[in-house]
Formats: sequence, C-alpha cells, structure tokens
Amino acid sequence: MTIHSFSQTNPISHPLITELNHYPEQGILVAFPTHYDVIYFENDSSQLTINMKTILNNIGYLLDTYKETYLVITLHTSDDLAYDRLYSMADYIAMQFKIEQERIQIILTSQEETKHYKQYEKNWKNSTELIMPKTIIVTYDPELDMY
Repeated sequence: MTIHSFSQTNPISHPLITELNHYPEQGILVAFPTHYDVIYFENDSSQLTINMKTILNNIGYLLDTYKETYLVITLHTSDDLAYDRLYSMADYIAMQFKIEQERIQIILTSQEETKHYKQYEKNWKNSTELIMPKTIIVTYDPELDMY
C-alpha cells in the first residue's frame, strides 16, 4: 500500500492508506500522514470552481471514510469575503459528504501570522489552506470488544 496523497496537479480518485508494521492482536493500526492543500479563489470571489470541488471531494471522501479524521481550513485575511470563502468550503464538504460540523475547523489567522505568510505566498489574499493533521486509527475488534 502507499501513502494517500492529494495534489492539485495529480489528484487521485481512490485514496490509499499506509499500514504500519505494528499489528495489535485486536485490529490493525493505520496512519494517515498530515495532508496539506492550498486552494486559490478568483479575486473578490467566494465561488467554488470545478478544480476546487475536485480537491474538496477528495478531502470529503477521506473524512467520510475515516470518521476519526478532521479538517482545518485557514485563511490569512479577516474581511467579509474571507468568511464567505471559509464557509463556502466548509458547507460544501459538510453537505456533500454529511460531515459533522465539529470535524471541520475554520480559522482566520492573526495579523502577525499573515505578515509571515505574505513573504512566502504571492497570492496570499486569495489562498486558503486545507490541513488534515496526522491521524492514527486503531480498528475495533467486536469479537474481543477491544480496540
């Protein structure tokens, strides 16, 4: 098996997972690496494009399949447009995949963090970061009533 990976240039339709070498007697230990994507909106728009939806669909599929995972969506501006962008992505994933709101965290960064981010991202006003922190899942064995 291979590590699941998303990319704006080469999205994959069926995510794969990494199985670790350690197998508890009661189940399988599975690890997801930290996942990171950046979505770029058009100037002054919060409209989701087909390319954006492709990335969000891949993330939504993972969230739907692996209930222990969650998503952090981050923006580096704090105007009304930023809120519209955050909520358009969060709502899209929640509605399309029936993901609980608690599993999608939205964050507007501080001015200090935004200053730092501007140095590395030319199109920072239109970029939105999507982060799925590393997750480890231990499967449940109902026969032994153990994880």
